[in-house]
Amino acid sequence: MNDLLGIVGSISSPSNTRSAVEAALEAAEAEFGISTRVLHLADYEIDTADGRKLEQYSGDTADALDQIINSKAYIIGTPVYRGSYSGLLKNLFDLIPRGKWQSDKAPLENRAVGLIATGATAHHYLSIAQELGPVLNFFGSHLVGSGVYAESSHFKDNKLTDDDIRQRLAALGKATVELSLAVEKSKFLSELGPQF
Repeated sequence: MNDLLGIVGSISSPSNTRSAVEAALEAAEAEFGISTRVLHLADYEIDTADGRKLEQYSGDTADALDQIINSKAYIIGTPVYRGSYSGLLKNLFDLIPRGKWQSDKAPLENRAVGLIATGATAHHYLSIAQELGPVLNFFGSHLVGSGVYAESSHFKDNKLTDDDIRQRLAALGKATVELSLAVEKSKFLSELGPQF
């Protein structure tokens, strides 16, 4: 089981988004001594969501879903396209079960999730709260703060170069683990789940 799974919704490899997600994971791992893993969608051939039951998927799709199901908390990062998250990430969200029709598993429910978005300029900063946030609320996840947005000027050759953003990503990674531990110990946080 992964303590913290980084999901990278970018088709590019290497990518700015992956660098940002890895910075958050590395800080959390160093602080808490936890196990982390990266699920970079560019490295997987994920089926298109078509309503199949969870056990009907195989190959890369089954592997990706298994990683998600067997993780305690998540850092989810995406490049911003047309003011929203990537189509790859949208497809993955459509595949993740919610404990209802596809499977009795609901891996994102009552789990801590830290959000990261990357884009060319600061103009897409609100995509974290307006696009990613509602999707994770749908799953009944517990969001960590306001997330982190990084723009192209914070990177060089897909490597993070901005110290302020690096510190925010480190704090996000650590806070995600803290919130995960709090949810595990809490009676009321762990009872919220999705409303519908």
